[in-house]
Amino acid sequence: MKERKYCSFCGKELVFKSLLDGSKEKYCDVCDYVFFHTPFPAVIVMVTNSNMVLLARGVSWKHPYWGLISGHIDVEDNAEQTAIREVREEVGLEVSNLEFLRTYATKRRDLLMIAFKAETEETSIKKSQELEDARWFNLSDPLPMRSESTSAHIVKYVFPKIKYASSKQLEK
Repeated sequence: MKERKYCSFCGKELVFKSLLDGSKEKYCDVCDYVFFHTPFPAVIVMVTNSNMVLLARGVSWKHPYWGLISGHIDVEDNAEQTAIREVREEVGLEVSNLEFLRTYATKRRDLLMIAFKAETEETSIKKSQELEDARWFNLSDPLPMRSESTSAHIVKYVFPKIKYASSKQLEK
């Protein structure tokens, strides 16, 4: 993410200020305002149906791996509403038994991912234009996920014995 250089209130260039806790943060000396480097909240949802997990691929993804449904939280929504909405919008499924799992910080993309698991009785996917593909995968088979990804960490958190397909297996 781009570093903030100017005050969003008055436009003056920001300087670093040492705070009482010893941290250094961007600061506007005109507005007397500290700009903390804070992540953007987003949700990520593991949807299951019996022994299957729903995985998706974004349209612009250049790697062969799959991930979970995710999306940014709108100003008027809470995390739970967003999780339900994102699943509905991206794959056309209604979910139940929505359960908070934990949070994940992704420094590379400045996100605080709020992870949920949910269930659905439906199996017919109606993928949105945001997705290249979305499919059900059997949890007993190696999943086409990058093992260090946030999506893979979430699946492993719920299903500790899960295995992942190697990149060579995915190229076939």
